[in-house]
Formats: sequence, structure tokens, C-alpha cells
Amino acid sequence: MRNKTSPSFSLLLISVSALACSLFTGGARATQTEASEFEPVAAPLIIEPESLPNAQIGEKYEALIRIAQNVTPVGDMYISNGSLPAGLELTFMQGEDSAVIGGTATEAGMYSFTLSVWCFGTQVSGQTLDKEYTIIVE
Repeated sequence: MRNKTSPSFSLLLISVSALACSLFTGGARATQTEASEFEPVAAPLIIEPESLPNAQIGEKYEALIRIAQNVTPVGDMYISNGSLPAGLELTFMQGEDSAVIGGTATEAGMYSFTLSVWCFGTQVSGQTLDKEYTIIVE
């Protein structure tokens, strides 16, 4: 059942509410204050594993990289600096908060790179992380 309130009664309630607010504030008027920014703090992202296994020339290589403690889904994982060994590639798995480095390395050496991660934001910027990794190919 719907509550039917007459227009005059509603006006009376609004007037009483305004009077009560005026009495409790001593008649002071609201003034505009400086705008302030609110930036919520989320726990830092966790990336696993801490380091990647070595690779062998001509042998299949696969390393799973997972993100934890993310508030929203991971939007992307990509190499932002450096490069993977020749023959290996990074594949981001959308919706699984992870990526795989896989393939067959073709050249010996030490390969350092930065893996960058960003998560979707809602009404704020999403979480981000940069992790330095090295893969040694023997």
C-alpha cells in the first residue's frame, strides 16, 4: 500500500526540517571549502613467481606468471622494457589474471626485461605493477 501524503503536509515537513537545521547550526550558512581529492589505497599487487626458471636452447620453455591481491581484474600484462629471449613470447590470459611465457629459446644469453601489469579501475585508477625479470638461456 502506498503512503499518500498531502502536498501541504509535505511542505510542512520540509519547513520543520529547515527550521531544525537552522537551530542546530546557529543559523550559520554553509560556505564553500577547498576541493579535496580522495585516493583510496589498495594493497599492492603480488606477482608470482619471484624469479623465472632458466631456459635451454632448443627445449620447450613455459613459465606461468600470476597476479594476486588485485581489487579488479587485470587489464593487461606486457613487456615494457627489454626483451624476451628469441623464440619465447608472452601470452596474456584475459580473465585469468595471469600470463605465460612460452616457446623454444634459440640463442644463449641473459635476457632482462620489465613486465608491466595494470588492473581495470572502477571510479579510481586501477592498480599497477612493474616487475624486473631475467631469463638465462644456456
